[in-house]
Amino acid sequence: MAQLQFDEATSRLMEEFNASAGATRRRRRLLEVLALKPGEHVLDVGPGPGHYAFEMASAVGDSGRVAGVDNAEDSIGTAQRRCSGLANVGFHLGDAVALPFGEATFDAAISTQTFEYLPDVGAALAEMFRVLKPGGRVLIHDTEWGAWAWHASDRARMNRIMEVWDNHLADPHLPRTLGSKLNAAGFADVGVEPLVHVETTYDPASMSAILIRFVAGYVTSQGVPDSEAAAWADDLRALGSRGEYFFSSNEYIFTGITP
Repeated sequence: MAQLQFDEATSRLMEEFNASAGATRRRRRLLEVLALKPGEHVLDVGPGPGHYAFEMASAVGDSGRVAGVDNAEDSIGTAQRRCSGLANVGFHLGDAVALPFGEATFDAAISTQTFEYLPDVGAALAEMFRVLKPGGRVLIHDTEWGAWAWHASDRARMNRIMEVWDNHLADPHLPRTLGSKLNAAGFADVGVEPLVHVETTYDPASMSAILIRFVAGYVTSQGVPDSEAAAWADDLRALGSRGEYFFSSNEYIFTGITP
């Protein structure tokens, strides 16, 4: 099975997703935890459509710097458009395991829902460690896809769909081992905070409604019949119209510092 491809269509969906109310609340909490200060230099690994970079630019101010690294050209283009005119923001096409920066460059580094796509998490963490200054802060946010709850009329069909969806990631269960991987990479004071997102009504602009479109597009590209994916999506929307909608995801914010 192939991982999700971050092409132009996916980038547009990512932009919608990051603009949703739930993603906005989540972004606010992650940036509260990162606690950027004026003048700091911060790295964003996997900036996607650039929502985090845009907000971090004002936090670090004119004397600070935000650098984003992504391996998807379409994502870089979207992020650059969002942050156009911000002199303290720059984006680079690159790889998380070979960051295009020197040692001890950044005061802080953030990555949200990117490490779960990486085949070699240890190498990417080693690179983050390398480019952070002594006392630098790291924040990595990922989802435990084995802990979601999504009500459906046909549980067997939901399980089939989500089993295929799991293949869009390198590790759908990364949070289970991420803490130990951070320690192995040399980070100190490793901590974790749970972040639970719940929706009990169906809203076309919500995180889960946009996720339905992500999932349906991916699973059909992997051989699931269009009719089955459409029936799955229609069922969720019908549950919403009857007041029976429920979606919950378990996400985790991991933090650490370089000694």
